[in-house]
Amino acid sequence: MSIIIRNSQLNDETIESLNKLVDVDINASVAFKLMRIIKEISSIVEDKNKMEQMIINKHSEKDENGDVVRPKDDKGNVIQGGVNIKNIEAFSSEMEDFMNIENEIGYDRINFEDLNLKTARVKDLMKLEFLFN
Repeated sequence: MSIIIRNSQLNDETIESLNKLVDVDINASVAFKLMRIIKEISSIVEDKNKMEQMIINKHSEKDENGDVVRPKDDKGNVIQGGVNIKNIEAFSSEMEDFMNIENEIGYDRINFEDLNLKTARVKDLMKLEFLFN
C-alpha cells in the first residue's frame, strides 16, 4: 500500500519534522526507507511551492510594466511578501483545487513502533501522521 499525501499537508514544517526523524537512531532498514520517502516528499514540496507561486503570480494585480503590485500599509509603506489579488474567488477556487491534489508515494507506511522513539514532539508527529500505520 502506498502513502497518499495531499498538497495541503506538505510545507516546510513537514520537511523539518521529517528531518528530525533522520537524526534519530533507528533500525537501518526503516532508516533507509525513511530516507527514500523524504527524498520523494522533498521533491514534491519543491514542485508544490513552485506551482503555488505560479498560481499567486497568475492572480496577482500587475502594473503597466507587468510587475506585481505590492500592497501598502496605512502609512504608504510596502508590505513585504504581500500581493494584491485581482479576483479572490477565482484565486481561492484554484488554490483549493491545488491543495486537494493527492500525491502518491510508492512505499508502504512505516510502523511507528519500528522507530523506537524514546521521545517525540506531538507537533512533529501531527505533521507526519500520513507516514505511519
